[in-house]
Amino acid sequence: MRKLLISAAIGLLITSCATDKGEVTIHLPKDFKEKELVVSHVTIDNIFTATKQEDLKVKYDTLAVTDGIASMRLDEAGAARYNIISPVVTRMEADFYAAPEDNLEVMIKSFEPLDYEVSGSELMNDMTALLSTTRPIQNEYMALVSGNDSVSADDAKQIMDRYDAAIKKFVADNPKSPVVPFAILELSGDDFKAIYDKMTPEAKRSILMPYAELYNRQVEEMLSERKTEEARKAEVASGTITAPGFTLPDLDGKQVSLSDFRGKWVVLDFWGSWCGWCIKGFPALKEAYKKYGDKIVVIGIDCNEAESEWREGVKKHQIPWLNLYNGNDTKIYQDYKIEGFPTKAIINPEGKLVDLTTGEDPSFFDRLANFVDAAN
Repeated sequence: MRKLLISAAIGLLITSCATDKGEVTIHLPKDFKEKELVVSHVTIDNIFTATKQEDLKVKYDTLAVTDGIASMRLDEAGAARYNIISPVVTRMEADFYAAPEDNLEVMIKSFEPLDYEVSGSELMNDMTALLSTTRPIQNEYMALVSGNDSVSADDAKQIMDRYDAAIKKFVADNPKSPVVPFAILELSGDDFKAIYDKMTPEAKRSILMPYAELYNRQVEEMLSERKTEEARKAEVASGTITAPGFTLPDLDGKQVSLSDFRGKWVVLDFWGSWCGWCIKGFPALKEAYKKYGDKIVVIGIDCNEAESEWREGVKKHQIPWLNLYNGNDTKIYQDYKIEGFPTKAIINPEGKLVDLTTGEDPSFFDRLANFVDAAN
């Protein structure tokens, strides 16, 4: 369901029978016939210092299996993520996190489907407790979406909201738990940040804290970008920005300038025949074009494709408005701060940019109606 759910599949807490610190005892399924078991691991420090795949120093241990049991010493070099290599091809493999001094027990009931339990450290015990509440919600979600193309967004969201609520409740009930830094990776940026900034000193000492620190840097960058985007939208909405001018050829090769339409409401549609969402938006734009008639001028500006593909796209989709070709010139992207396709812009009769919408957003037409209807 996201990072936590694909990173660990840990069952109910069991009593550890291992005796030595820094050791893991692995109990294998009754039908396991192999004499050896391979376990790989990489230190958490290495995970976060490696800049490319080749830098990952993954180590492999081949363990002897006696009476269905294998054991190994934990790496003294530092906390690590361990992965038990499945003897059969499977979507997931048993994994766990451990510090050098931990004393763990892994009980594998089945490799396919994967069913295993880990206990012995506060981290893994708490991971088990968390998953005992989130796993049923995950299973419910998977049952809903698997092979079902008609799932409503609301139904899926309700389950995901309960999943997030379960994580938040666990964190609220166990603020000092070493699993907190890992559990909150499942949350949205705002929810993550709210917990991260108030994380207890005990939780920060978790061997999994580097995961949260990395995600925090990503979230802070995202929030900064969001703030910049909101400021840009506010500036556009103020109606004080003069729409950047351009001159581009139409289907007949005639050079057309934005300034040719001063005094009229103008809608710019930045698109490409390669863009599925651009094509999906044509019916709604055609309705608006027909509804407003000569009250607006719609200009399609084709981007990022060959001229022949543009012409074929205009013909194929029977685009009735003025069509201009920009090709691969990036200046207009920079001028209009285009971040994706389609992008639609509304320009008022005074030549001011009053709306800029990225993506296929039905609310664009509500805003267009407000502008045009208010002016008439």
